[in-house]
Amino acid sequence: MDALERIGFDRLGLVVTPAGTATPAVSAPLLAEFAHVGVRFVNPEAITDGLAGPHRELIAHVRAERGEAGDYAPLFRGFPDRLPEFDDAVFRFLVARVRMIGSDDTPDAWREALDFSRMGWWPASSIPQDTARAEADRRAQALLPKDGRVEWITVRLVGAAELEARLREWMRDCFASAASLREDVQSDLGVLVKLLGVGDLEMGDVRFRENRVLLFELLWALDRKLLPSTGATPDDLLRLFAKLTGGDPSLTAPVGYPRLSRADRRVVVNTLEASDRLGDVFRRRGLWLAIDRGLHVGEFRAPRVRETFARLRDSRHDRGSFPSRFERLLAADYAAAVRLAAAEAPGLLGRGLRRLAAVATGQQQRAVLVEALTGAAERIPLRVLFAAGAQLADNGRTYPRVVFGKDGSALPILRRPGHLAVPEEFRKELLGALDAAVDLRIAAKGGWYGETVHVEPGLDRLLLPDQLRATAQGLVQVERGSRLPIGQAEVVRLFVHWREAEVTSDLDLSCIALDASFGIAGQVSWTNLADGMMTHSGDLTSAEEGAEEFLDIDLAKAARAGRERGWRYLVPVVFRYCGPTFEALPEAYTGWMLRDDASSKDRVFDPATVVNAFALTGLKRCAVPMLLDLETHEILYVDVYLNGQPRPRVEQEGHDVATLVSAVVGRHHTKTSVAALALRHARARGAALVDDPGRATITFGTSADCTYDALHPEKLLADLL
Repeated sequence: MDALERIGFDRLGLVVTPAGTATPAVSAPLLAEFAHVGVRFVNPEAITDGLAGPHRELIAHVRAERGEAGDYAPLFRGFPDRLPEFDDAVFRFLVARVRMIGSDDTPDAWREALDFSRMGWWPASSIPQDTARAEADRRAQALLPKDGRVEWITVRLVGAAELEARLREWMRDCFASAASLREDVQSDLGVLVKLLGVGDLEMGDVRFRENRVLLFELLWALDRKLLPSTGATPDDLLRLFAKLTGGDPSLTAPVGYPRLSRADRRVVVNTLEASDRLGDVFRRRGLWLAIDRGLHVGEFRAPRVRETFARLRDSRHDRGSFPSRFERLLAADYAAAVRLAAAEAPGLLGRGLRRLAAVATGQQQRAVLVEALTGAAERIPLRVLFAAGAQLADNGRTYPRVVFGKDGSALPILRRPGHLAVPEEFRKELLGALDAAVDLRIAAKGGWYGETVHVEPGLDRLLLPDQLRATAQGLVQVERGSRLPIGQAEVVRLFVHWREAEVTSDLDLSCIALDASFGIAGQVSWTNLADGMMTHSGDLTSAEEGAEEFLDIDLAKAARAGRERGWRYLVPVVFRYCGPTFEALPEAYTGWMLRDDASSKDRVFDPATVVNAFALTGLKRCAVPMLLDLETHEILYVDVYLNGQPRPRVEQEGHDVATLVSAVVGRHHTKTSVAALALRHARARGAALVDDPGRATITFGTSADCTYDALHPEKLLADLL
């Protein structure tokens, strides 16, 4: 399975089958093997015998993507149907401590002291891994039947030429995306640029800053002589230097200057000479003066650059960073600050629109803001206009909120409802200006007259993705706060797997029950293994051979508990109790399955039932992958990490988890949905809406057969924003 085939499968749901014939005696077992891991084909008739053999690597890849790292086994052989109803962790450890009197403080002694199964009490828990027993349990698991449910990955069989053509198209869509791309997507783009080149890319279509930086970084590594022909601006070069030296491409801090050969400096100078934005060096005079000392522009035949840098050195005016200039001016002259933003940083005007509207005093200042917004709208990114509209529509009603850092870290914003609220009449006026601007921008993309559009039900639950950079590298790409239905499954089985290296590690899987106001209403964890609705498989405190913990949620019982106890949300949390960080572990995965049954008679881990799985990363102590909404029967993607205290557990961190989760749940009030984007395009571009996807020429949905697949949003982000 080469790199192109792997990327084609992951990003486009395509599988290459070599040219040739199909023999039923070969194709039938092949299709069965794929079905065993939850893969089915929309065109099984296209399969050929040539796929036999290469299919093994693809199936192994699918297993890994669905979280299967070796054979999984629970700590308790009776999980989940033979666990006791009573389990008090504090009492268990007190008794174990008594039994340890006179014994050496060793893992084996603790394992023996905590094992009360011979007394008919609860099973052993919170013990080091017994590697011999773990191996035996894994062999026993392999003999058990699978669960009857399958969460299908639907793919298409294609030839090698079609795969390459589709990958070139996908690469163009990614670079043209109007929002950030997930880190693993960026990595795949690097592979494609190396293998396929950039001849198919239109540099003018690469609009989003991060994607431009990525492209220029790739070109610098592969063939930097192409850089002068790309239209790169002085700011693009500064961001490239920041990436090459480990700095911040946002240019809010000084930029390091990489060590360049004379040939490299010639490339940089020629790129500046070819740029129609050369005058932008004056906007960041201090940064370019620092770089000028090592660039030696006088050595090269570049008259525009030499003349511009001579004026740059003679100028005594350093305008400084725009944000600082804007804030100083805003405090002194509101109208001048707003006009400055409209002229020099229209994106900042859009992102700060609600704040600027809230602090505007009097009709004159409000008129200035509306005028500035109307005049700058065509230069404000469309995704920023949508975000500004959603923020104004909410008007400060939804708090707490959350912002995500570039590393995936989350920071809750705690304010009283009504913070920065805009007076109603002024709010309506601004929303009218935004709506008009959005419609004009969309209409400019071309008419859809004569087209019919179908929008799949449920897309109003998926948020428009614009911060995918640091989202988990799972099977789907959705914005945090998006919801997907559970379907008809009886049980949600959560899992975490990890393997330690030289240092003992302990990951703990827990689940917190919250009421509708996000108050803590219950929990299941290593301190409380079962509550009648949720069942924990037990706690291992080491993972020499790779360890797993599972937690089952009986959906019918949990729904009844929701009605009887006031439960609304179930929130899984993975705590790093001790040992290396998630990032430092050789293996660390979490995810969830949807199953028809939960019984010790069935295999505890079945890759075909996995809905999503992803690696645990980062330096934090707690990971919250998702939550289960018992009222709507949906899974909501949370995907956040928290610091937490040393040796964290539910009793310590529950409140912080609840606060952060409430902010993620509330994002649907402050962000645009995929359905709203689709409907807006259909209306503004003159298309007709239809209820039947079979009658539609343009479809929005959650499968690869749709024109725009919301779960793989690169084309959507390129075409519609």
